[in-house]
Amino acid sequence: MGGEIKLDAAPRAVEVAPAEAEAVKGPLTLLEKRKDVAAHFLPLPDHKKQKTEWAARLRQILSPPDMLNEDGTIKQDYFKPKKVVIQTDRRWGDAEKEKLLEGLEKFGVGGWKDIVAKLLPKWDDNTVRIKTCRVVGSQNLKRYMGWKPTREEVAKEFAKNRALGEKLSCWKAGMLVDNDQGDVAAALKEMEGTKQ
Repeated sequence: MGGEIKLDAAPRAVEVAPAEAEAVKGPLTLLEKRKDVAAHFLPLPDHKKQKTEWAARLRQILSPPDMLNEDGTIKQDYFKPKKVVIQTDRRWGDAEKEKLLEGLEKFGVGGWKDIVAKLLPKWDDNTVRIKTCRVVGSQNLKRYMGWKPTREEVAKEFAKNRALGEKLSCWKAGMLVDNDQGDVAAALKEMEGTKQ
């Protein structure tokens, strides 16, 4: 013997009971659906041409059909992005701020869609709303809805909001921010009461 193991040259068939055959059949159903099951068990070929043909056959069996040419070679277009989104470089500058002020005077606070459609087409409604918060100096624009201010009125409102925000420590990121204690709302109500 000498430690050598000899294998039979021909594989032997194994008898399987009908109940066991059903259990064995389960995983094989995926392979049975393929037209060329034998390709899964082909040995690796020795010659370069045979290797290429073997790889092409495997690709035809295992790859999505729209990924391959008829001969089994790969379509490079399959891997290119289907939707290309082109982003343009946008920066908010003085020209955009002037158009926003013009839009506020013409359409009022809350008229974001009209401002975007007529004056700032490269920008979306939400960006214009946020820029309005910064121009007016208030995070909460509810009290300004429908207001059609001039440039001077916007500057006065910004100065008022900044002074109030710094006094109450509610000036954050260039705007007046309401706090949980309601200090800003109380101070604004008090300011309105002294005006009347």
